[in-house]
Amino acid sequence: MELIKRFIKQYIKGRKKEKTEILTQYLAIVPIKRDTAQKRFRRFIKRMFKNEINENNKSAKGRKPKYNALHKQIVKKCWELSGNICGERLYPIMERCIEDLNEKGELKDYPAKIIEETKQISLGTLKRIIKEFPLPLQKRKPKGNAFIYRQIPITADFGKNAYAKPGYIEVDFIEHNGGNSQGIFAITGVYTDLSTQWTVRACGLGKNLNSVSEIDKIAHSKIPFEVLHYHPDNDKTILRVLFDRVRKNGAMISRSRPYKKNDNAHVEQKGGDKVRKLVGYLRFDTEEEVKLLNELYAIADIFENFFIPCVKLKAKIKDEKGRIIKKVYEKPKTPYQRILESNEIPEETKRKLTNIYKTLNMVELKQKMNIIMEKLMKIKSISQKGRKNFTDKIMIYPLKNFTDTHF
Repeated sequence: MELIKRFIKQYIKGRKKEKTEILTQYLAIVPIKRDTAQKRFRRFIKRMFKNEINENNKSAKGRKPKYNALHKQIVKKCWELSGNICGERLYPIMERCIEDLNEKGELKDYPAKIIEETKQISLGTLKRIIKEFPLPLQKRKPKGNAFIYRQIPITADFGKNAYAKPGYIEVDFIEHNGGNSQGIFAITGVYTDLSTQWTVRACGLGKNLNSVSEIDKIAHSKIPFEVLHYHPDNDKTILRVLFDRVRKNGAMISRSRPYKKNDNAHVEQKGGDKVRKLVGYLRFDTEEEVKLLNELYAIADIFENFFIPCVKLKAKIKDEKGRIIKKVYEKPKTPYQRILESNEIPEETKRKLTNIYKTLNMVELKQKMNIIMEKLMKIKSISQKGRKNFTDKIMIYPLKNFTDTHF
């Protein structure tokens, strides 16, 4: 390396013949091949003169910048004066902004030449300069996209409360748009208690604040025990309604992760069993249909909570690799039976439910549901064939005396 340092200056300045002589002298002292010596010289040049070569090449390429930091400072003052607008909107008023700033003494520290040159900046250059400026704090998009999201925590394992005391409610809303999301249509709110599987439904027209508030009010009127914790999805209207309710009654609230249905699995499965299986996928978008749906849900909630058993997952058996090979379920029980067996439900509530249960008749409830469904079918103008297929699946019984409300 010391020899290369002695020869390197002559090697760089020399021509081809001179470089050959220098390499010959170097090889007479160092016993290596000529190719290896050439590589050493080239490597040494890159290492010792890298910065100098880069600076020379950089200065040789491209044109000299026309606008410096002073020009950019004036542009930034104009940009802030105009309300942080984009370059296309700022460009037509750039000259006027500079004149007004200069008139008020905001540009007294800048040379007149710099001010005049700034007036001549092209649109493309103006856009590139503005792109370098950081956006003001109030224009940045807040994390979570809504204030309500920062108030309600995310809980991914809410299903662990399936064997806790009653009062842990999962909430989900189902749309009745018939496959077309345009316009206003009905939505059904489904509230499911994890411990007892007590499920209630209510319908409203549209997903606005008033509609969701009315759905929430109807649903709570059919829950016979105190709610301790709500767990809805990430719809802002639903979160706002439940958050207001939580602040009044002192309950807790959490939300599921976006696009993670397993976080709300207990109520998600009720959507098909309790709503789609009952009213299908038709579009309901009138006040009359919403009224009939609420009448139907009032009877169906009583029918299914008191008479239709449901099962709860008890355990999962896994193999040595962690794969589920078997699921063990509890004995099927109705939500009403689970409430009677719970030690957390007051005896007064149990007596009220028992008195209601003694007045009920499954045949009368089913007949009432069939009549309401027939009204919905007539409103939707279903064809005679479709109506026949529907009625074939339903057992029709003679209507007896029936009390519309039990709670």
